[in-house]
Amino acid sequence: MQPNVFDALFQSAPTIFFLDVVMNVLLAFVIGFLIAVIYRLTFTGYTYSASFVNTLVIISMVTAIVIMVIGNNLARAFGLVGAMSIIRFRTAVKDTKDIAFVFFALAGGLATGAGSHMVGIVGSVMVGLVVILLYLFNFGVSTNKELLLRFWMAPVEDDTPPYLPVFNKYLQSHTLVNMRSARLGQFLELSFNVKFKKDATHQKLIHDLGVIEGIERISLIVGENTDDPTI
Repeated sequence: MQPNVFDALFQSAPTIFFLDVVMNVLLAFVIGFLIAVIYRLTFTGYTYSASFVNTLVIISMVTAIVIMVIGNNLARAFGLVGAMSIIRFRTAVKDTKDIAFVFFALAGGLATGAGSHMVGIVGSVMVGLVVILLYLFNFGVSTNKELLLRFWMAPVEDDTPPYLPVFNKYLQSHTLVNMRSARLGQFLELSFNVKFKKDATHQKLIHDLGVIEGIERISLIVGENTDDPTI
């Protein structure tokens, strides 16, 4: 009987004992659980998802199973890639840190599935410690980050805007980034990129702007993501 193209998928099947499978999957669970705990401890975003935390554990275990199935069979690996390409993932990952944790869980599952238990354990612990240290020391966090200030203002004929004294009092710098008509021309919607002075507070700025006649709907938003909730 002549061999066909699918025979390669069933050749060179790796010899894996029952206890090896149990140990690899359990270790993948432990590593995935550790990664999920680190993610929870270091989470600083706005939209926490328990489903994503559970997914980190599942990804690690599933990856270990996949690696055990593939073994050293290159044909089986390409077959798996072709099967996975059918699936479309439409979930948008907003935070790049979440992507890093997905790869973290994948790496843990790859190591345990391949039988490299020491690499999986030591590597996960070291990467986890680095993530925790970066979180504790607020590495990369700007102490004077740029915010987006947005409000409505009734048109004025004066050359000096009524908000300018408040800006000079609390802001280190401000840049007008958008201006448009609102409420059928009765108001102007102004958007500024602003940086606060060292001792200035957000609440005082909003309060002082709110008492100015003709200014309303004041919002202060994180400048990097205008979809975040207002401060």
